[in-house]
Amino acid sequence: MPRPRSTSVQRTGEILRQGAASLVLREAFFRVRRFDDFQRLLGISRSVLARTLKSLVADGILERRRYQRRPDRYEYVLTESGLALYPVFLAMKQWGDEWLGSDGPSITLTHNTCEHTSIPRMTCDHCGEVIRAREMRYLLSPHPHID
Repeated sequence: MPRPRSTSVQRTGEILRQGAASLVLREAFFRVRRFDDFQRLLGISRSVLARTLKSLVADGILERRRYQRRPDRYEYVLTESGLALYPVFLAMKQWGDEWLGSDGPSITLTHNTCEHTSIPRMTCDHCGEVIRAREMRYLLSPHPHID
């Protein structure tokens, strides 16, 4: 049976590749919300940032909320769907740290609950073992929303 042409992995990659989406998401995970703050921290053009924010809102990753009237000003808040991308962000960070090195200071993650530096790991929800690519099997699902 041929593999499907469009998968959830492909669609997720398309969302993260548009404009400066991965950079905007990184800052959103650091609780940046306002257009001017995104622009100042990322140093990208206002037009690229505006297109990226518009796309992330259209994809349901961010929500645009008015925080001021006269003039109207908006902030961009992660939706439930956007927050669910956090493990993807962590996996990309971890892979980049390990395989690409760093041009600047490394970001260290501290777990608020225990106050220890943490390297998040993806584990099996049944046995608790760390998941590795060669220890997983991939089966086509008959359900359209699971792949």
